[in-house]
Amino acid sequence: MNFVYFVSRPRVRPIAWVLALFISSGLLAGYCSIMANLAAREGSGEVDEELALAVQPELIETPLELNEICGRTTVPSQDVGCGWPGILGPAGDCSSPERGLNWEWLDSGPPLLWRSTVGSGYSSPVVLGNRLILFHRLGDREVLDCLAATNGRPIWSYSWPTAYKCPTNYSSGPYSTPVLDRDRVYALGAEGKLICLDLDSGTLLWKRDLHRDYNVLPQMWPASSSPLLEDNRLIINLGGSSTGAGIVALDRDTGGTLWSATEDTASCSTPVGATIEGRRYVFVWTAEALVSLSPVDGSVFWRIPFSANNRESAHGTSPLVTGDIVVISGYQIGNLCVRVLPDGNPLVLWRDKRQVLDSQYRNLFRVGNHICGFSSTRRSMRCLDLESGDLVWKWQSKIRNGTTLAVDGRYLIFGVRGRLAALSINGCGVELLSMTSRPLLKSPCYSYPAFHNGLLYVRNEEEILCLDIRLSATNIQSRPDQD
Repeated sequence: MNFVYFVSRPRVRPIAWVLALFISSGLLAGYCSIMANLAAREGSGEVDEELALAVQPELIETPLELNEICGRTTVPSQDVGCGWPGILGPAGDCSSPERGLNWEWLDSGPPLLWRSTVGSGYSSPVVLGNRLILFHRLGDREVLDCLAATNGRPIWSYSWPTAYKCPTNYSSGPYSTPVLDRDRVYALGAEGKLICLDLDSGTLLWKRDLHRDYNVLPQMWPASSSPLLEDNRLIINLGGSSTGAGIVALDRDTGGTLWSATEDTASCSTPVGATIEGRRYVFVWTAEALVSLSPVDGSVFWRIPFSANNRESAHGTSPLVTGDIVVISGYQIGNLCVRVLPDGNPLVLWRDKRQVLDSQYRNLFRVGNHICGFSSTRRSMRCLDLESGDLVWKWQSKIRNGTTLAVDGRYLIFGVRGRLAALSINGCGVELLSMTSRPLLKSPCYSYPAFHNGLLYVRNEEEILCLDIRLSATNIQSRPDQD
């Protein structure tokens, strides 16, 4: 909220002064909380004032009633919605069961509820209840910030030192996205440090240095795969090849090792769990192969080698599991489609259609009997026949390449160049419902968006935005200079 702008507007009624004092005192309390929190964390010594101020939100002024500005009617209950607890959402496929949304926006996009400055990294926001977790880097520290999901105000902050430097012109991290589990936050830093915090207070519960513990050798990219939570296990595409810890499972409560498997190195792809024919599987696309294993004890059911010749390509698209079919797609390698038979063995349906689709870090999704995703080299959405892998249609737009969220029978697309679109998609093609006329954020926007209670969260390495896609918000207008 621009405090000076608000209180100096003509003909402001006395109640507005009360509101302004309320808001400013709330921000002050949040600031003091962060300062105290940071000073107590990890023996951090003096607190960097820039670090503490970085998460102060700018609330967007809208022509709402006073009680709505204060959040008394627009803030949904913490028990509403299933949250977006990990990079792939509540179902592990970038979909949400929420309904009743607004798909017709102005050219400037959906109403902007709040925005806040952020640090570097490609980690995606995650949200549960009214807690939004932002994992980013400020200076020489990796920071976990907890914000109120509905207004962006800081709740707590936790940080630790990092010295990682990416050898390329990409970000020095963090890349991995935290995962939330009822009352806990799990986050994997660029150098392999795994942190478990209490979601409500930000208190440290346990931590591990996984790269040290499993002798993970330095790679071209930082630790990038996000943890998968399976019951009481955290499963991580780690890359401890010399110690038989290509994939590891840790106890969610203690961080102790439950099992380790494979001698594979790590990719940027996040593991995915699924139940097929009554059996539970975890599918992990490591740097060398698509691996199917048991989440209970790490037993490997099968392993299909599938990797690019250029090891620096670091494929990052997670497996799509739909029914009994598993699909992966990667830059400089193409696609692999496998059917898991009733006895658990794999049947390769098709592979290496690289001239059709080569996804890189973006997600795949199913539409009817088709697999869709963005081609990283051809800058367009591609639709493939599920059984054959043949191209059915392609859609080229100003989005070029992006992440797709399936919500309410439609699709939200957030592009790496900062544009947002809403689509209707079927086996015949794409119907464009809305698209922003200009980017909402500066390119590149590599982080996945998060969606919860009708609010969409998008970020780059400078800002995070909260966009309101609820039907009740159709009359909200953001200030012209915020479009």
